[in-house]
Amino acid sequence: MNVRESEQAATTKAATPRKKRGLRISWSKLALACIGAAILVVIGNTWHLAVHHVHHDLRGGSKAFAPTRQYSSSHTIDVITSYASSTSDAYILSPICGACYRSKSNEGSHCSDYISGRQKKELNSSFVDLAPIIGKEVKGCEICNPEYCREYYHTTTSAEHKPNSNHKRYQSKYWRFDQSAPKFINPTTLTLQSIPSKKRIPPSRFNDSSSYFQDMYNSTTTPELGLDFLLEYNPGLVVIPPKTKQYLPKEAAYLVSLRVTPANNCFASQKYSDLPQSVWKAVYKVTTNHLGLALLDENYQMLHDVVIDLDAHAGVQRPTTPKMKEKYGSPTFMDYRLFSLNGEIYLHVNFDLLSVGLTKLKLRAKGFKGDDSLDTETTPPDGESGNSEIKLDNLYGGDLLEVSLMHQFNTIWSGGKIGKNYALFTVPNKTHPEAPDSVYAEIDINPKHRVQQILPDEYDNITLHQVFEHIWKPGTKKTRALELDEVIGRRSAKEIGTITESNDISPPSFSTVDALSYPGDKAPFKERGHGGACCVSLSLDDVNVGGTQHVKNDLLVGIAHTKVTWKPWYNKAHIPQADKDLLPHTHYVSYFYAFDPQPPFQVRARSGYFCLGFAPKSSVDGELPPSEGGVFNPHSVLTRNRMLQQNNITFNCPQMHFVSSFTEKAGDSSGSVIGYGLNDCTPRIVEVEKQEIVRLLFPDPMDMLFEEV
Repeated sequence: MNVRESEQAATTKAATPRKKRGLRISWSKLALACIGAAILVVIGNTWHLAVHHVHHDLRGGSKAFAPTRQYSSSHTIDVITSYASSTSDAYILSPICGACYRSKSNEGSHCSDYISGRQKKELNSSFVDLAPIIGKEVKGCEICNPEYCREYYHTTTSAEHKPNSNHKRYQSKYWRFDQSAPKFINPTTLTLQSIPSKKRIPPSRFNDSSSYFQDMYNSTTTPELGLDFLLEYNPGLVVIPPKTKQYLPKEAAYLVSLRVTPANNCFASQKYSDLPQSVWKAVYKVTTNHLGLALLDENYQMLHDVVIDLDAHAGVQRPTTPKMKEKYGSPTFMDYRLFSLNGEIYLHVNFDLLSVGLTKLKLRAKGFKGDDSLDTETTPPDGESGNSEIKLDNLYGGDLLEVSLMHQFNTIWSGGKIGKNYALFTVPNKTHPEAPDSVYAEIDINPKHRVQQILPDEYDNITLHQVFEHIWKPGTKKTRALELDEVIGRRSAKEIGTITESNDISPPSFSTVDALSYPGDKAPFKERGHGGACCVSLSLDDVNVGGTQHVKNDLLVGIAHTKVTWKPWYNKAHIPQADKDLLPHTHYVSYFYAFDPQPPFQVRARSGYFCLGFAPKSSVDGELPPSEGGVFNPHSVLTRNRMLQQNNITFNCPQMHFVSSFTEKAGDSSGSVIGYGLNDCTPRIVEVEKQEIVRLLFPDPMDMLFEEV
């Protein structure tokens, strides 16, 4: 009998008429005895939970988590864990092996579901009690047995576990996203000096952004076409190849692309949602999306930059009438990226409502060898003339740096589907070593790694009907009036063979806090990873450091991102706001992944999730602190308006950090460079040593996975 039943029994009996005093005393004593017994049961269960669930840090000072985790699907996790106080709360410790929460049985069901199902039958047993049992009974869930967990990660990558015989006690680490990121050096904030100051949001209006947007709307003659200010973000970085470098200043080491647009997420989401609908559309649904390009030296200092109105030059500018703007309100081009392929620089763009486009760039700086592009006539990009060079005029930045497209964009259709953010990379041609490297487009990262070989400068001319078949589902609309479809969509980049597809991606190399709160199929982040950026090479010497053989060949490494996606229940009024706040949507995390540099490009490892942080705040005079390179971007302070959150935890990272480039460090084969955007507001670059990448992909178990207690 439980407490509630005891109370009901006591109430019922107390209300029953008694004729004899002795009988009345007997019932009272019985009721009190039942209540007392129930209280003892509760105390006993509480003690059981405390002993079996809570990790007591023997060094003292640990901070216990809440005893339960509740989220909108009404699923409750009863594992209590603690932060490790010695590492500034970098991770949570739990007796449950990290991989258990995401592992599946041989039958395809999540191991955590077996444990939860057993709990419903054995009410007095905890998750910790039952995990070893499920690990022994269910094939494929062996990792849930803590007795086997540590030895598995120390000695084998197979499911053939042997008992851990050293009798030491270990707890698994679940890392905070802001503590599992790679250690970096030489962080640099980027700011395009060519953007006129009048096109910037004035810092004096940062605290009244709603009024600023309204004022801009009222003062603009055609507000339906967008407001008159610009921001830059999402840097695409590439090392300048020797063939191009000879035409540029000798200090130029990198070329960086940036998205330049009024569309942004600099301010808190509530600021935007409170705007009148017409003003909101003028901020978000804009056709303006310029290309920013800048030359950087080896220390990422900007030598010269320009801003280009690219879609106008490419002949695919969106209709600007209010009616057509309402129908096709987004810009033609979205994010820009740069890749070095066979000694040439290629510009990669995401097309809105289409797929991914690719063309070769030509750069010339005045006063340097071979200014042969300066007199090139701008060629209309329609029809066969799309194969001719297209000289681009600079909107801002003068004419010191001249840029040309060597041909119209070719569309990568990824096997006949719309896509975006395809990474491009090359591998040596094994059959013809003297021939150019083979070029590949990475279509999907996981759960299947899908890659397509392409010829970036060649294309097949497909029909407009075929373009529409790619865009829409069968049986739906098959027409629209956009120059993009006719001019670029029909130029299908030539494909070699079919898409290669590798086996399922490896499990994460370490665990993060989301696994504890949302096990199994309740994972908040999409399983499918997106680019991201690629690729940096890892040699055998890089990977097999210290004599440990992790792989048998060189690897290529990329960075993928995933996010909490919007779901219909966010709009359900009966779902408490507190539950929605536990799992806010459109929050990003990233991870490294490494794969073989030859077909089928099998993924060999991936890290756990991490996030990249903010640029530091400036001093009073607007100067960056010595720890940050570059030029102070006044919009950087705004990125802290949106922070990564999950399960009532706030992380020291932007809500959206978007890795848009990942490349080798110029002149240093031991380093790499990551470029990322912060909340669609500002750009940043950081250096990461390759050994740091290896540390996260192939971690020492006692560094990233376990702690002895």
